[in-house]
Amino acid sequence: MVNENLANEDIDAVYTWVDGGDPLFLSEMRKLGRQCEPCEVRDSTSDKRFRDSGELLFSLRSLEQFAPWVRRIHIVTNGQVPPWLNTDCERISLVTHRQIFSDPDLLPVFNSNAIELQLHRIPGLSRRFLYLNDDLFLCRPIYRQDFIVGHFAQYFFFDDIPLHGDCDHGRVHDRAYAHTQRAARQLRPMGGKRRLPSHCPQLYDKFILSHLEELLPDAFIETSSHRFRHPKDIVLRILYSIYILETLVRDKGHASKTLKWNSDEYMFCGLTVHLRSSLRSLAEAGLRRPRFLCINDDIEASGNGGMVSLYRSLLLRWLFPRPSKFESGGRRPAFEGLKA
Repeated sequence: MVNENLANEDIDAVYTWVDGGDPLFLSEMRKLGRQCEPCEVRDSTSDKRFRDSGELLFSLRSLEQFAPWVRRIHIVTNGQVPPWLNTDCERISLVTHRQIFSDPDLLPVFNSNAIELQLHRIPGLSRRFLYLNDDLFLCRPIYRQDFIVGHFAQYFFFDDIPLHGDCDHGRVHDRAYAHTQRAARQLRPMGGKRRLPSHCPQLYDKFILSHLEELLPDAFIETSSHRFRHPKDIVLRILYSIYILETLVRDKGHASKTLKWNSDEYMFCGLTVHLRSSLRSLAEAGLRRPRFLCINDDIEASGNGGMVSLYRSLLLRWLFPRPSKFESGGRRPAFEGLKA
């Protein structure tokens, strides 16, 4: 039997979204990128980081179909608005970076790590909320109890992949993983074998996020100041899991679960220009319909990239054919200003 308090708890969903094809966005990103160190922008300004292929529309369809209990959906943008979005829907809340960054002089920002550290400031946000990237989809029903243990504890989902621990070597995001672990030493965690958090919806408590900012103010400020991904970024999902599972709050009943790749529970489809492997991965996702599906765009400019993108679009339309109440038939301005 589901606990009555659990069944009635308000839980919102939060997305971050950007239209990386907008000319004004690209112009601003390139101009500011020239002012940064190469390590910050080499991988962080790649088209694949910001490419919008319409995934958010289908992710919202999946959320409405398989998690109807979610109260409100907050879409965090730099001022852009998806042209198909029904902004009159009472369950939709558009949130700009200016509303959540405590220092507006840091804007515009192109660093998802910096943006995620501000999510607890979203106006009207429920205490606990699910955070999703727009390349995440639900293909089966999910429930509050999939993420919550008892009254106050929660589940954490991990891949069976060791977490990168070298701050000086590796790609920018890997070094940020290592830096986050180094910064977390101030919290006196127990340590031990750490694994990579899965690409699935993540549950956060905004009060705990505020507390982490109080505990690590310098780390939060430094990451927020990085306009582009940086080796010394704090990665929220890693910091949060370390704090909950390894510090003094670890005895509150929190639990972790390893998700098996390519299972009915979880699939991570990494799309590349390699046509055969990408199409095989998409076909398997369509047949299996896992509970958590991440279709990660790692496509560099290539002739095969267009074919892979086409098949991804066809798959999403087949999996989620029914329009949601979050969609509008009319078109709205796609850009309202990076600093809005």
